[in-house]
Amino acid sequence: MGYRNIAAHSRLHARSFLLLALLFIAACSDDEPVSPITDNPGIPEIEQRVHTLINQYRVGQGLQPLTLSDIITTQARNHSRDMADGSVPFSHDGFQERVDAISAQISIGGAAENVAMNSGYSDPARIAYDGWLKSDGHRKNIEGDYDLTGIGVAQSSSGGYYLTQLFAKSR
Repeated sequence: MGYRNIAAHSRLHARSFLLLALLFIAACSDDEPVSPITDNPGIPEIEQRVHTLINQYRVGQGLQPLTLSDIITTQARNHSRDMADGSVPFSHDGFQERVDAISAQISIGGAAENVAMNSGYSDPARIAYDGWLKSDGHRKNIEGDYDLTGIGVAQSSSGGYYLTQLFAKSR
C-alpha cells in the first residue's frame, strides 16, 4: 500500500471512529424522549417522577405546584391496579365514583383525571408525561385550577405500566 493509500485509509478510519463516537454519545443522551428498557424502576419512584415532572411543568407555566394527597393517591392507585389486572378496561370508567370517594373524605370543588399505559421503556413516567402534554385535553388537566393530586402506578403481569393521575381543587 502506498503512502497516499495509507493516509486515505487512516483518515477514513479516523472519520469512522469519530462517527461511531458521536453516535454513542447521542445514544446516551438524557434528551432522548423514548429509551428502551435498561432497568426496572420501582412503582414509588415512577409515581414520584410523575409528580416531579408535572410540578416542574406547572411552575414553568407560572402555576402553583400540586400537593400530593394520600386520599387521592389511594384512588389513583386503585384505578391503575384495576386496569393493570384487567378488571376494568384502560379508560376513565368509574371516574365519578373515584371523585365521590375522595369527596367523602376531603372537600373538593372539582376534579380531573389523566390515564396512560406504556410498556418497554426505562422511564414510564416520562413517556406518560410526554403523551399527556401532546394531548390538548390532558394538558388542560395538568394546567387546570387544581391544588391537589394523587398518582397511582401499577404494572400488569405482561410488564405494562398503567398510570393514573387525579387532580382536585380543595375548598
